[in-house]
Amino acid sequence: MPFTVIERRAPLQGQQMIELVSRIGLTIGLLSLTWGCLAYRKGATPRSEGGRVVRAMTSEPANLDPQGPPSSGLNLILPYLFDTLVVRDATNQIHPLLAEHWAMGEQGKVLTMTLKANVTFHDGTPLDADAVLRTFRRLAETGTASPIYDGIQQIRSVDVVDAHTVRFQFAEPSPTFWSTISMPYASILSPDSIEQATTDPDRPLVGSGPFRLRSWDPGRAITLESNPDYAWSPPIVENQEAPHLAELTFRIIPDATTQLLALQSGEVDILFVNQPEHLRALENDQEITLHSAVLNSLVYLGFNCAKPPLDEPAIRRALSHAVDKQEILDLALGGIGQVAFAPLPPTLEGFDSGLQTYASGYDPDQAIKGLETAGFTRTVDNGWERATQTLALELLISTRAPNADIAALLQSQFKAVGVPVIIRQVDSRAVMQTTAEGAYDLLLWRYDWNDPDALRIFFSSPRIGRTNRIYYSNPLVDALLEEGAHTLDNTARQRIYSEAQRLMLLDAPLQPLYNPVDVIAVRNRVVGAQVSYMGRLLLNDVRIAASTP
Repeated sequence: MPFTVIERRAPLQGQQMIELVSRIGLTIGLLSLTWGCLAYRKGATPRSEGGRVVRAMTSEPANLDPQGPPSSGLNLILPYLFDTLVVRDATNQIHPLLAEHWAMGEQGKVLTMTLKANVTFHDGTPLDADAVLRTFRRLAETGTASPIYDGIQQIRSVDVVDAHTVRFQFAEPSPTFWSTISMPYASILSPDSIEQATTDPDRPLVGSGPFRLRSWDPGRAITLESNPDYAWSPPIVENQEAPHLAELTFRIIPDATTQLLALQSGEVDILFVNQPEHLRALENDQEITLHSAVLNSLVYLGFNCAKPPLDEPAIRRALSHAVDKQEILDLALGGIGQVAFAPLPPTLEGFDSGLQTYASGYDPDQAIKGLETAGFTRTVDNGWERATQTLALELLISTRAPNADIAALLQSQFKAVGVPVIIRQVDSRAVMQTTAEGAYDLLLWRYDWNDPDALRIFFSSPRIGRTNRIYYSNPLVDALLEEGAHTLDNTARQRIYSEAQRLMLLDAPLQPLYNPVDVIAVRNRVVGAQVSYMGRLLLNDVRIAASTP
């Protein structure tokens, strides 16, 4: 792809927020959550700058390359080390970060950005328009495994106008570009580190973020230190200079119970909590504050649409009727989250509540009737057969909690209608390899995205075997999703994505299960932590408390 760059101005309004209320079943009471975040604060007295914060993480990333393939923990660490051109807040609105202002031209085909002055990378080199150009050039040339690689294909050229002005030109209007450049995978990289990485792949890439890499002890911890030169924070935080913290450590603790014990003992300050029993253990802990954030995410049960008999929509619809989503939400997630019925979460444009009419709701009798209509008959052991075909399925899941609990419930629900399911649990990397090979029947998976273009990225035909892990293909849906990716008018986009989802619900390539809520537990000694977009914890304003009441 050819590359040159641009600049422009005009505050961009984020996508229209759709109010979402999630009920959180903690014994201290039901908490109403709207789009954004909520924290239970118990008070603390901050002290002067310095100090260390420790965050637990289940597994470490393969590397710290924003343009490489996604791996566990990567998205968690990147925003502290690297900056993007723009950033989103908790309400999904766009704010300046490295780009100071911008403007669109030529009916949405040109975007000109002016960069902030006096920004430097951790290696001391200036962050300028050439750095932006070389970042996107590297992404285009070597970032085929990046989650945003498809997103940058819409760029026709990136041009350096002057030292602090960059111009992006597009073959077609690109409303999805903001989704692409606000993700940490679009972080701007030091050209010197790009050059060094070409000859030494183990050499870490360098960004301009509020923290810089101090050390990495594989399998044990990744430690960051405050960037003393940082003076370009986004407007969503109060502290516009270097973080008050001296050090941020990500401690690798694979076991969730061990993580909890480390938090309660004070060895760990911050913990992502995704098990109901762990939440119950923390809800009355006066040393802990719980932060919650509704996500632009969907957890779903996917059918391998290329593998008989799941290649038949009638079979997929019948099996969908066997799934009791409320039971999954109540028992596996402790009521935290929202039952889903559509391929898009309610927090994104394109969601249409009227589509619930087309959803395959829980109805075991309909599941049985659907299998019978599709030509299956009951066997002597109460299973299902059709000609020489026996209906027995394998469910592929990753080791991420609470997948095992969800899978056990799905197994029980399918058994209730006579369909035996074997659970195969492997790590996330093995799941991705297995789905690329198509060697599975059912898949418990999740996507996180900030634009309705998620449907094109995860479910369109050209992405089969890659991000489309369920092998779903419908030319009508493909055409609609391609149209939506280039339509600037929000009303028209809404209609496009509503119709695409209607067709998907009829095809039933997946059964939406729930829209998750992230809960982050923070010890009260950590004062000023802010939960932002997609549950990301901003630490720019954090100070360590001298004492906690």
